[in-house]
Amino acid sequence: MPAFLKIFIYLLVALGLGALVAPPIYWAGQAMAASGFSGWLADFPFHRVLSRCMQVSAIVLLWPALRWIGLRRRAELNLRPNPLAATDAISGLVLAAGVVVVLAALYLLSGMFVLRPDADWTGLGRIIPTAIVVSAVEETIFRGVLLGICLWTLPRTGAIALTTILFAVVHFIKPAKSAIAPEAVRWWSGLAEATNFAPGLPDPSLLFFGLASLMLAGWILGKAAVRTRSLWLPFGLHAGWVLAQQTSNLFLRPAGTDATSLLPWVGPNVVSGAVPTGLLPLVALVLTAFLVDLYLRYVFRPHTGRDF
Repeated sequence: MPAFLKIFIYLLVALGLGALVAPPIYWAGQAMAASGFSGWLADFPFHRVLSRCMQVSAIVLLWPALRWIGLRRRAELNLRPNPLAATDAISGLVLAAGVVVVLAALYLLSGMFVLRPDADWTGLGRIIPTAIVVSAVEETIFRGVLLGICLWTLPRTGAIALTTILFAVVHFIKPAKSAIAPEAVRWWSGLAEATNFAPGLPDPSLLFFGLASLMLAGWILGKAAVRTRSLWLPFGLHAGWVLAQQTSNLFLRPAGTDATSLLPWVGPNVVSGAVPTGLLPLVALVLTAFLVDLYLRYVFRPHTGRDF
């Protein structure tokens, strides 16, 4: 059986398992909130619990899936132990988040965005674990497994390009955010929601900018993984983007009633509010790519041959 088919089966099983586990986890959270043990769990809607269960399921089943594919060592995926793991992760986090913070400051100074007077600081408690989990899952699957397998038969540039396209497209294939009342959740609700895809794509302009942002981010992450032969720098970059972007969403809002009016400079975030749209976010990603390249050239000591 081809490796790509095995990966497809692994993803189906991981998503199915997450869908089956989500209702009991949701019920447990509601019960803990009702008993006064942990009230913040009551704020998680079912679709968010479903999403997290699918992500954790993908992590748990990853190692058995890799064994099934026939992989035994990291070197087979173009990965090797990284003596600068902590440095790479922290540097990636600072570089990615720092550029987003500068961009958010520009929004405020220009008057395009204003501070939310009713910002909920407790939301940070959800943003931090989200940044960690999302980054770990997506980087392991896309830059670890898929990119590593693509490198078996494709040149580095082609492998990065293919996984970047998959990375961008997959973000627009996800269940819709339907509001299910707690009492309406049944054991099959996860499976039902997993097939309840959003009825359509965003407006063409938002779709274009969203895909462009994801493609550019995916290219940066893929290049970082290939150049370091490690996932620590991509993990730091991805976590920095999620952390800074979600925090900006928490504390900033458009000065007008609709962020779409600010296009082409900046528009509404797409894909659950995680992907920015507009020319300014693209410029910020280009700046991040430049800073990452400087880091790889002058801070990280290359051990994988000449650059490309």
